[in-house]
Amino acid sequence: MQVIATPNTWGHTVYGDSHTLFYAKTMQELFYQMKSVAGLRIVGGCTALNTLPEKALSVRAIPELRHIDKHERYVNFGSAVTLSDIIDVGSNRVPEIFLEAIQSIAHPFVRNCATIGGNIAAGTHGQTLIAPLLALDAHIEMRNATKTISVPLTKFNGVPDGMAATHIRVPLRDWNISVFRRIGPQHVITPTSAAFAFLAASEKRILTNIKIAFAGPITFRAIELENRLISSRLPLSPKAVATARTLAIRQFDACAGEKEFPRVLRTQFIRIIQAALEQLT
Repeated sequence: MQVIATPNTWGHTVYGDSHTLFYAKTMQELFYQMKSVAGLRIVGGCTALNTLPEKALSVRAIPELRHIDKHERYVNFGSAVTLSDIIDVGSNRVPEIFLEAIQSIAHPFVRNCATIGGNIAAGTHGQTLIAPLLALDAHIEMRNATKTISVPLTKFNGVPDGMAATHIRVPLRDWNISVFRRIGPQHVITPTSAAFAFLAASEKRILTNIKIAFAGPITFRAIELENRLISSRLPLSPKAVATARTLAIRQFDACAGEKEFPRVLRTQFIRIIQAALEQLT
């Protein structure tokens, strides 16, 4: 695609090969463009795209989508908030596991452009932030001109046609154990890339909460295993760890089914879940 652009009528720019980039500075403009332009695709920092869609709509200039709003029990990120913006907020306002995942992504120049919304909605391959957000019980808000819906990330299957991802809500809780691991080459997403997140909380040697998530070519929360482990007395016995490991592998295999993916990911998952569970011993 040619990189020289010529301004056209208000609200968009036409590129030399007929690609058109539309702009919105308010939510009203966003919904107007979405309704008026057929085939429009919303983009953020475009770091996950090799080429722009024929009709792309940038939301980076909408203040509401660039805002970070912290409450007592959760933090709300606008979908166009950049990864660097989140790092700048600091660990006192962002869950440690989420901050660690962001810092593992590419390098500062990419993080200055890449957005949290773009990372979540980047495609069928689960991106780096999906695993920690699944573990943190995050919700994604989506809107059109007349309706707003909020969906747990565990049930998110993509942004519906005619709607835009607007906010990501991340609950704030205390965790005794926080484990994030990134699999695959640094700085890029490949078929062998994946992320693993493990959170655990305990009180008086009783496991009160646990979250386990994996995202890559295969993406899932190990809810069956979590339910099995909650209320367990700590430290876990070697037998309990072995049983939990078996359940985790079983869920991985059930999620994988007949999908084509690098088998090394299964080996890596087994190694990482074993190490994470051993922190409960």
